[in-house]
Amino acid sequence: MWKFNAIAILTEKKFMNVVATLKWFHNWVGFFISITMLIVLTTGVYLGAADILSRLDNKGQQYVPLTIEQKAQVTETLFERYPEMSTVRFPTEYTPYIEAATRGKSIAFDNDLNELSSSAFKDKPVYSTVFWLHRNFLMGDFGKYTNAWASLLGGFITLVGIYLWWRVRNGFRLKQSIPKNTRSSSLVKSHIQLGLFISIPLFILCLSGFLITYKGLWTGYLKQPVQAVEITYPKSQANSWSSQLQTAQDLWPQADLVSISKPRQRLGQTDQPAELNYQIRFDEHADVWLRQADSITMNFQQGTIESALKHSDRPLSGQIASFVRPLHDALNMPLKYVLLITVVSLVATVILIFSAVTFYRRTFKKRG
Repeated sequence: MWKFNAIAILTEKKFMNVVATLKWFHNWVGFFISITMLIVLTTGVYLGAADILSRLDNKGQQYVPLTIEQKAQVTETLFERYPEMSTVRFPTEYTPYIEAATRGKSIAFDNDLNELSSSAFKDKPVYSTVFWLHRNFLMGDFGKYTNAWASLLGGFITLVGIYLWWRVRNGFRLKQSIPKNTRSSSLVKSHIQLGLFISIPLFILCLSGFLITYKGLWTGYLKQPVQAVEITYPKSQANSWSSQLQTAQDLWPQADLVSISKPRQRLGQTDQPAELNYQIRFDEHADVWLRQADSITMNFQQGTIESALKHSDRPLSGQIASFVRPLHDALNMPLKYVLLITVVSLVATVILIFSAVTFYRRTFKKRG
């Protein structure tokens, strides 16, 4: 019996040592990466707020769907008028205007192709500065990789925080989410309760931020596996937008054709490549989160479909991998998701300030 008690005591002691180590990791590592995390989170709030305002701006337009013939005419006109543009987007219920875009620049049009507005990344110095501060702390590749590893550590710290909360969950009180005063005990309780509410989305933001930087770890999962049976697609007229878009729409008649993308031209490049393979993107279900997830690749000169892939046809690993960037920056995600991650970033900023203040008071101020 005494041997059993001794083993139990030793096991309990080892367990408490593990808990103490996790607390040390959560407090000390969390404190030292708080500077980088505060930069990332505050800039994230700014970028999220800017995205929200941009999405709420309908350019004074009401949604009027275009026919396939109209979409073909729009595509041909805009690619001829703006050869540097790589994407043409058609009106949808959430963006009721036509848009021509390339990296760092976009132009909005009404359905008669009258220019409504033009936006260039380089013309927004405050936004571009905040963006690169968020991405790499304005320190190039060194800042980018530092940011990535700090995000990964932030994700681990979040998981540790969930475990530490679980050990004291019986003391959870919803009213403690808002601190009553500036005392350390009140700030700590608020840190614990607020942290619980945002822990999962915050972990996803941290992990996806790391994977965006090290995208070579997961982009391979996006590749469609080689099919054993060769698929024969219908052929359309060569060099004809009208014929090719109609063929693509007929292949997926229930889906909404929302954008056309061509390979981006490199800086200084004027000639077109020998073969132009365009991506035609679709929305099939209005209620899904990831938009423009289904695509058909069309060879313009030959009028042949090179591939057709729906998001639902990807392997599970590919479906998950395709959400990595959208989960982080809300690309092709609905407005409500932008609101979610912006609020999460704001609350996380408050939590981080609370924890930094209390940790400094209890660790450094006492020693002083």
